[in-house]
Amino acid sequence: MRVLLVEHDESIAEPLIDGLARYGIIADHVATGTAALAAPPHDLVLLDLGLPDIDGIELRRRLRRTADVPMIMMTAPGDEADRMLGLDLDAGDYLAEPFGVVELVDRMRAVGRRVRTAPADKPVRTAPADNPVRTYGPLAIDTRSRQIRLHGVPIQLAPKEYDLLVLLAADPGAVVDRQHILETVWEPDFLGPGKTLDFHVASLRRKLGDAGWIQNRRGVGFRLVIPA
Repeated sequence: MRVLLVEHDESIAEPLIDGLARYGIIADHVATGTAALAAPPHDLVLLDLGLPDIDGIELRRRLRRTADVPMIMMTAPGDEADRMLGLDLDAGDYLAEPFGVVELVDRMRAVGRRVRTAPADKPVRTAPADNPVRTYGPLAIDTRSRQIRLHGVPIQLAPKEYDLLVLLAADPGAVVDRQHILETVWEPDFLGPGKTLDFHVASLRRKLGDAGWIQNRRGVGFRLVIPA
């Protein structure tokens, strides 16, 4: 997949480009709405609402006039996210900061599935299979709102704890090696404290109320398992 990343902040754009590359996604970066309008067609557009030259929502409308390309809009918390509520999102979507690369890639894949399966003569709408709420026994993960519920009760997770849980939940039962977790949830070539991952796993286990949710394969990594 080749995507157009429209983001004015280099400190946000560069980690996103690197993170997407680890999933085989090529991101061509532009920093302004004007450059986005001049860019060649892409498979998908990642659009920052807070651009310096053109309002992000107005840019979305202009891009829609020239191509029916799926879009994911990236918004800051608060007013910008509220502005999205009045939009007909079609095949697009939006993410409110903070969000992780894992969640973004998951949303991009969902958008891609909707585009591929939509009838040609009908507007694209979110299909039931793309329900943002994923369930794992009594655990429910809402990837749209970044909310976690256990037995129907909301669980408050720190951003890294949420990203860690989503990564493990992407393939329940499969062991995810430590280095991949660090590079995905934190950053490539992570050089932080050696116990950072173990600390977050321990904290996540406490909040889930059962250490059995996250099993450790010593010297390898961790996996998500629904406790008996």
